[in-house]
Amino acid sequence: MQTLSRTTTYNFHSRNNPPQLTVKPGEIFLAQTELCTGNWLNSLEDTWTPEKSNASNPTVCVAIEGALPGDMLAVEIIKVVPDKVGYTGFANNPDNLPNKVIKRDWGLNVKTVAICDQYVHWSNKLKLPIAPMVGTLGTAPTDKDIKNTFAGPHGGNMDVQEVEAGSTIYLPVEVEGALLHIGDAHAIQGDGEINGSGGIECRAEVTLRVSILPRPQNFRTPRIENADYIMTVGCESEIHASFHLACEQMINWMVSDYGFSINEAYLLMGQVMEARNTQFVNPTCSYVCKMPKRYLM
Repeated sequence: MQTLSRTTTYNFHSRNNPPQLTVKPGEIFLAQTELCTGNWLNSLEDTWTPEKSNASNPTVCVAIEGALPGDMLAVEIIKVVPDKVGYTGFANNPDNLPNKVIKRDWGLNVKTVAICDQYVHWSNKLKLPIAPMVGTLGTAPTDKDIKNTFAGPHGGNMDVQEVEAGSTIYLPVEVEGALLHIGDAHAIQGDGEINGSGGIECRAEVTLRVSILPRPQNFRTPRIENADYIMTVGCESEIHASFHLACEQMINWMVSDYGFSINEAYLLMGQVMEARNTQFVNPTCSYVCKMPKRYLM
């Protein structure tokens, strides 16, 4: 199995990033992801400060042999193994809490934690079951570089918890080889990522397999599928726009692949759809729309 090393990383999704590895469709490979703020964290004694950040959500990059503009990637996540240490925190002001409720100027608030035995060891009394995920997964855009802090039609920094083992993520191919970017793993993440460095930020080893498929018509945003759900992800600068895009794209999927009329899909979504704002701290907000497969047969 080929390994995509974290020794070379990029801060942008770009067609100009030389891939560290090229894999064939259907080939299983391993990606070693770097910490979202760089390579400073090595032990429980290491504590984050803003000055230690030496990268902006770095990603590794792999090319998929035979992928051409107009195709779609099906990125199957087989396993996500987090590192043994991670952290979370924020500096100075809790910007995502209202002034009337929370007094500002808290200073530096950080926590470095051990990750072992399938738990995040939050304190001597509290352990959190891990739910490893990949925060950033996207393809290179055709004409401009996109910072890894953004998400959009290409994928990118979606921070959706369902980008996890057992899921397949569908992404557009805009350049030859697709140039799949992978990074920003979390051992666990709460919805909203409210404290900024939300979730337990960590390095990880991610096992993947990628296939090339025809791109559906009206494909405007990443899709996710697992055993129980089909999902669409809206990533816009405003939460309402993200939610509306995810819903629109779910209707398109239900019509094209499951035989619904537009009206019937819309009606059914009103009964059984599940949706969440998974993060709103990045320049783009992420909303995931989920339809249970048991209602789509």
